[in-house]
Amino acid sequence: MSSRNVESDETNPIDRLLDALSDETSRRILCRLTEPTTAADLADDCDIPSSTVYRKLDVLSRAELINERIILKPGYGRCSVYERNFEHVTISVEEGDFSVTVDRPSDDPDEGLIATDD
Repeated sequence: MSSRNVESDETNPIDRLLDALSDETSRRILCRLTEPTTAADLADDCDIPSSTVYRKLDVLSRAELINERIILKPGYGRCSVYERNFEHVTISVEEGDFSVTVDRPSDDPDEGLIATDD
């Protein structure tokens, strides 16, 4: 395991979330994820290199702000799509401590491997 992964795994979850949200490119990606979207589509829509998209998706995933799902696209096979997995993030300071609340939608019974007609 690389030292970068070890550091990420040892980082406080609140720090990971705040770090992810502090980055403008990550916020642009989150705003674009109103529906399941491929990394290639994110790169095109946000006008950023695909290598940057994958790095930001990794950061957002470690912060537990997105999910990756595998879909089957006719004529293409398996394809990863990414989706935002929260509705609201609330950050507050109470009695000198940060508090972060992440409101998530109810569990999706269709989560996992799905087929699409796209």
